[in-house]
Amino acid sequence: MNFLMQYGFEIHRSVFTSPEIELLRQEADRVAAAEGSACVRHLPDRSAIFRELSLSEKLSELLSRQSLQPVRSILFDKTPSENWPVAWHQDLTICTKSHADCEGYGSWSVKDGVSHVQPPVSLLEQMATVRIHLDPTDANNGALRVIPGSHLHGRLSACSIAELAACDAHTCECQPGDVLLMSPLILHSSRRSTIPNRRRVIHFEYAPSDALDARLSWYEPY
Repeated sequence: MNFLMQYGFEIHRSVFTSPEIELLRQEADRVAAAEGSACVRHLPDRSAIFRELSLSEKLSELLSRQSLQPVRSILFDKTPSENWPVAWHQDLTICTKSHADCEGYGSWSVKDGVSHVQPPVSLLEQMATVRIHLDPTDANNGALRVIPGSHLHGRLSACSIAELAACDAHTCECQPGDVLLMSPLILHSSRRSTIPNRRRVIHFEYAPSDALDARLSWYEPY
């Protein structure tokens, strides 16, 4: 069992060079300014650069599974004035083009005009999240915290989340160019920055091309 499978996360250092990161910073600032938001979703519709990034050879090599395709994307742009904490949680929802009654899919909702649903745990277990860091992100600047191995427990109840959150957490401190891989099922959170600075992160989610029920389609097409 490799580190990602065993612990639910792994950090790859200096995946992107300084010139590459500077280009991504400029694009992140352009996209965030155009949307007027510190949290921008559905990046392929807004940036050819981010679309190409999600399909890049560098990320494919990290994932080591060519059958994975990007299915969701988010730009997080925390600043001193946009400095929010995130409680312990798992990433349990996916985005689809429409609603369909499928076995194992539940808790349907619509957010910003897009259908969201909780798929079977078996689908989430096949997914992987890639987080590309554009700024220094340490414990003082809202670095992601994870509970290693918590992804092995499936979908967690509120009681189980409280119990696991009391365990020793690992703080995923990263520098510009570092990439964090993680399971969407890993229990994770982030604290409010105590020394707030820019903290731009590009977040991509990947899934096998044949993982989704045939009656559904991913909202972000590739």
